[in-house]
Amino acid sequence: MSLRPLQIDGFKEKVLAEIVDKKIWFKIGDETYSYDLLDLLQSQHGKSGAFTKSPDRILAPMPGKMTKIFVKSGQSVKKGDSLVVMEAMKMEYTLKSDVDAEVLEIKADLGQQVTLGQLLVQLKV
Repeated sequence: MSLRPLQIDGFKEKVLAEIVDKKIWFKIGDETYSYDLLDLLQSQHGKSGAFTKSPDRILAPMPGKMTKIFVKSGQSVKKGDSLVVMEAMKMEYTLKSDVDAEVLEIKADLGQQVTLGQLLVQLKV
């Protein structure tokens, strides 16, 4: 576990937090909480439209490190093709295309730390 900043209802505090299996676990006082990261991200950004699931945008499902990039700009991909691999919590996650498309832009570099919901690959459907 590591100390992470947390903001709830405008109140900021550093708390012990750990991400395990797409959930964030944290402790405040004597209480332990867990939230599904994708549900949390959608509830925070869904209203503003900043985060919406879209087949032309490959987003980081959690904070992690980019370990492999299989595609380049201008490349055609088919549904199910592997695009990138990221590592989080000592596990590898292969992110694949949901559609036949063209890669417009790779928005992350090999070895880069990425944040939850960060745009990694922009596709043209």
